[in-house]
Amino acid sequence: MRLLAGPPAHGGSVVARAEGKVVLVHYALPGEEVEAESRGRRGGVEFANAVEVFTPAAGRVLPPCPHFGICGGCQWQHAAYALQLEMKRRVVEDAWQRANLRLPPDTPVLGMENPWRYRIRGEFEALPGPGGVRFGFHRLRSHSVFPITTCPIHHERIERGLFAFQQAVNELSVAGIKHLHLTAQPDGPGLLWQLRVDGPPIDTGSLARRVAELLPDVLLLDDSMDFGFWGLQFRLRSDTFVQANHGQMQVLYRTALDMLAAKASDAVLDLYAGIGTISLAVARDGASVTAVEENPQAVNLGRLAARINALENVRFLPGKVENALRKVRTEEHAAVVMDPPRAGLDGVAIAELLRLQSNRIVYVSCEPPTQVRDLSLLVRGGYRIRRAAIVDMFPQTYHIETVVLLERGSAG
Repeated sequence: MRLLAGPPAHGGSVVARAEGKVVLVHYALPGEEVEAESRGRRGGVEFANAVEVFTPAAGRVLPPCPHFGICGGCQWQHAAYALQLEMKRRVVEDAWQRANLRLPPDTPVLGMENPWRYRIRGEFEALPGPGGVRFGFHRLRSHSVFPITTCPIHHERIERGLFAFQQAVNELSVAGIKHLHLTAQPDGPGLLWQLRVDGPPIDTGSLARRVAELLPDVLLLDDSMDFGFWGLQFRLRSDTFVQANHGQMQVLYRTALDMLAAKASDAVLDLYAGIGTISLAVARDGASVTAVEENPQAVNLGRLAARINALENVRFLPGKVENALRKVRTEEHAAVVMDPPRAGLDGVAIAELLRLQSNRIVYVSCEPPTQVRDLSLLVRGGYRIRRAAIVDMFPQTYHIETVVLLERGSAG
């Protein structure tokens, strides 16, 4: 079917119409006329892939990855980076408009100087075959896995590690591997690895020794690794969250902390705190911080980081945010900073936030639709949106990070 591509949609497609019905088209760009091939319907919406472009957009470029169009990891490699940033702003604006919110007109879009090789974390699926095990990714909107030969958005050490593990697994005839998880130390030679195995235990010692032989300049780590930024030091495990883009993480955190504007006399709540990266950055400037985190491993690592960095003004409150907030007194904290998962805030958590009556809330989100849903509820509860920023944590993909400052009180 021949379609005229419209605005970008959250999820990496563009909106088009065929006989008055919405079609979400992947691999097209706004304003292009394309031939699209249907990929089926879901939730009453038809999905399609652009298979031929009749009128290319000015921002269309040649994707550098040979797997683009097959792999589901990147959606926008065919768009020049400046166009990607424009589309991300448009997606956020549209999400706000649908929620009857107005994105502040001075909202910046903070991109990267080099939008490649930025991911310090990767998870790869094992794909057994006649020629041995290979590692790969899921196809777009599919459960099927295909093997990869490169991934230009991952840190170079991760790509090297991936193929070293692949070679070692096949040389040693290791069976039963399901996933390989790799984390590259951004400021050192470390490579943290974890295997998930289906079946009897494997000889990880022999495997690690062979990989180390293949990567003599890499420090192979199987338990945890040092991780730092801004002079702060942390310990990180494979099963604890960290932002995958280390460089943009610092842009994101600086943006959030500038909005938070915590004074040394302030008490601050950090919700969904993880290993305490934001908590410790706030605490080092003098504010007292209560960090709420559900993952017990992350809580332990956060407490360890507080000791390593000699910060006594951080305490960790374990548990789900909606439950932990019940233990916090009204007006006890001047400010709240939070970075919830993609699903956003639980309704109980929003009710508890409104009860606490903190003066400022900084809301970091990786999912515009759930963020605007939560923002609407906070605005109805008496908060006003003062500032926002869009931080591009994941170039070449549709994923967007948005930081919003809300203040309690009358509009002004």
